[in-house]
Amino acid sequence: MNSWLISVCSRCCRKLAAVSVSLFFAALALHGFAYGQGYPSRPITLIAPSTPGSAPDVLSRVIAQKLSEQLGQQMVVLNRPGAGTNIGTASVAQAAPDGYTLLLGSIANTLNPHIMRTVGYRLEDFAPISSVAAAADVLVVHPSTLAASVQELIALIKSKPGMPAGHAGIGTTPHLSLELFRRMAGVEVTMVPFKGGGQAQQGIVGAQVPFMFSTTIGILPFVRSGQLRGLAVSSSNRIAAAPELPTVAESGLPGFDVVAWFGLFAPAGTPKAIVDRLSAETRTAIATPEVRKLLIDLGADPLGSTPEAFDVYVRSEFDRWGKLTKEAGITIE
Repeated sequence: MNSWLISVCSRCCRKLAAVSVSLFFAALALHGFAYGQGYPSRPITLIAPSTPGSAPDVLSRVIAQKLSEQLGQQMVVLNRPGAGTNIGTASVAQAAPDGYTLLLGSIANTLNPHIMRTVGYRLEDFAPISSVAAAADVLVVHPSTLAASVQELIALIKSKPGMPAGHAGIGTTPHLSLELFRRMAGVEVTMVPFKGGGQAQQGIVGAQVPFMFSTTIGILPFVRSGQLRGLAVSSSNRIAAAPELPTVAESGLPGFDVVAWFGLFAPAGTPKAIVDRLSAETRTAIATPEVRKLLIDLGADPLGSTPEAFDVYVRSEFDRWGKLTKEAGITIE
């Protein structure tokens, strides 16, 4: 009898334990849902890991303005440039995972870990929210530079080995575009890194450097005004914002293809309900006619994706750039 009672009691205890665990996780799910429903209750900081006027900065402000309207809370853009976007990016990786500190990340997140010794973060430190936009780089020259085409520029550089060339900072797509251009064209240039896209643009407009690659976002107005001469775009296809510009590939360097992408990230561990809410709101914002027009006018292709789809894309980009930079031998000490 005693053994029978012990057996019954043991089975009851196991069932009660199972029920308790189920109730515990159900409570957590409800808590997460409630947390997401009450979010946001205060202003959100969006880190743009580059200087004012750069592509991440411009995109951050376009998205932040619309999300502020939709969320009913101010989204404040904070520029935190340095080390090829690593300083600002690492600061978000270390932030509290509560949805109140976000990152306007980019291709640099998947490129820098392959070409730099230390970056201060890992892919696993972030929760992808949604892609935002993609943009090509534009090869531009100052009007005083005697080159009206890619081939003329290559010939000019070969006649002046070590010719200075600017870029927006270590690990940016303009830097990568310049590295690939140098290798594929077989020319020697002196790299002149600026602290961000905005400073790089002002540098070439002020004739501090004769040529550079710069993201379409921010540089096209200078091309349209005649302050700079656009020679080609880095993407495999011509862009809608400037269809008159040929691609670098069709200008004599076949296979040349570099495109920058941008997206929103939260620190890893941010509640899924918050990530899902931010993703849905971001996709809604990008789909609005006014935001789509703004992005296209800037020279960017509007995107938008679920957290799951964006995560798959980011990981594929990480693998892609790891392979390409290794094959090209691109490293930064």
